[in-house]
Amino acid sequence: MQTIIDSLDEDLMVLDERWRIIQANRSLCLKHPDQEVVGRYCYEVTHQMSHPCHSPSCTCPVRKVWQTGTPVRVVHVHRTAKGGFRQERYVEVSASPVYDTDGKITQVVELIRDVTESKELEKRILEANRHLLALNAVASTVSQSMSLDIVLNSALDKVLDLVDAEVGGILLLDENSQTLSYQVHRGLSEQFVQGVSGLALGEGIAGQVAQRGETLVVDDISREPRITRPVVAEEGLKALVSVPLKSKERVVGVLNVASRKVRSFSQQEVQLLTALGHQLGIAIENAQLYRELQLKEQIRTELLRQLISAQEDERRRVARELHDVTSQALATLAVRLEALTTQSRLKAKDIANQLEGIKSLLASTSKEVHRLIYDLRPSLLDDLGLPAALRSCAHNALDAAGVEVHLEVIGQERRLPPQVEIALFRIAQEAITNIACHARAESAYLSLEFNDESIGLQIEDDGVGFDPSHVFSSPAGTSKGVGLLGMKERAELLGGTFTIDTRPGGGTRVAVEIPVKWGEGDVQDKGASGR
Repeated sequence: MQTIIDSLDEDLMVLDERWRIIQANRSLCLKHPDQEVVGRYCYEVTHQMSHPCHSPSCTCPVRKVWQTGTPVRVVHVHRTAKGGFRQERYVEVSASPVYDTDGKITQVVELIRDVTESKELEKRILEANRHLLALNAVASTVSQSMSLDIVLNSALDKVLDLVDAEVGGILLLDENSQTLSYQVHRGLSEQFVQGVSGLALGEGIAGQVAQRGETLVVDDISREPRITRPVVAEEGLKALVSVPLKSKERVVGVLNVASRKVRSFSQQEVQLLTALGHQLGIAIENAQLYRELQLKEQIRTELLRQLISAQEDERRRVARELHDVTSQALATLAVRLEALTTQSRLKAKDIANQLEGIKSLLASTSKEVHRLIYDLRPSLLDDLGLPAALRSCAHNALDAAGVEVHLEVIGQERRLPPQVEIALFRIAQEAITNIACHARAESAYLSLEFNDESIGLQIEDDGVGFDPSHVFSSPAGTSKGVGLLGMKERAELLGGTFTIDTRPGGGTRVAVEIPVKWGEGDVQDKGASGR
């Protein structure tokens, strides 16, 4: 019998009615080499206790076997302290009765199996499931809207609920200033929110998280040396987890979860918050892109409305000028020619004078018709290309205003695709008109640069300049900034870029670059031209 039980890998012992070990296998004895196992109480050997297990979480299976006469299986948690560290082991205890020939229980056989690994695996699976449920809950929450404000508020509420925290907030990174500011928050004072507004990358805890893209955990903010603003220490916060919000490895913001009480965020909570940070980062970027798309669509719609309005205004202007100038001139010609045919007694000198007047009127009318045609579509653009059309446009508009014109063509001059030529010409025409009407400049500099894969246009003046923020922040539907927005839209419709550099008293520089795929026969006979 002893040989059989010694072959088992699990610990086995046979107990009498007083919990005394009357037989044990080799596996159990090897675990206690410094003491005799047989003859001692089971709870002394396995639990280092002076009495049998009796707590609700650690029910004694031997007692139940004696009471019920049936096998019992339980899982006990054994906690020990070694080297200053607490260790926790899970053991599965199976206790079975041994009967004599009269059917009376005489002994209990107890088989002990260490199930710590399987329990730890079970805990990890449960924790992973909890994380997945949390991620799904946040994903479900943020997917219900594409509004950035709704996404931020609903996500923050869900995150705080998941980790049972009362204080938190989301800071977004401003791409232009590269600073962080709170967009939504819970449990924080307005004084705190304003006091930490505009955090630079690398400044404070959130700034370092955004710069490094790594989560930081702080046990006590009041003792944190990385704090740079006094208002943080005055807020009364204790524990903090600061998580980067990432989308495609690019940090778009920071999630802060804090507590006003002493608290230690568990490793599982930190891992969950970090995973949520990646999820929120993608949701935030999607909401931002959606908002940008909506804004661009609003601008496109407004520009289309303005374009249609401008076309109608142009048609009315052409019709008015044709009526006021050309139509009246033609009517006058008809009257004067009729007079010549009916006044047969006119002398040759009078006829010559009449014909000279008619000739002058015809020349004036022809000039006016040519001007109208040029405004609608400059023939120079089709016949000689963009540089010649720009030179003509600039001199026609600026010479009369006393503005000295400088035109430079850089690179090998080539014919451009028609849509690129007309777009650049209209952009330049608008900029030149602005110089003539508003800049009060002495000189204007036009530069046309032919590159291998693009065409660049720059128009600069030394005039009074203006504040561009006042123009581009004008509400949709107002006339302010329509010209500049139209120039920008023309460039972007062709995949190009439009920038304007100006300030009050500092002149203005407009720069446009449009990608171009050159074809054979684009190069003209002449090279770069000067002014």
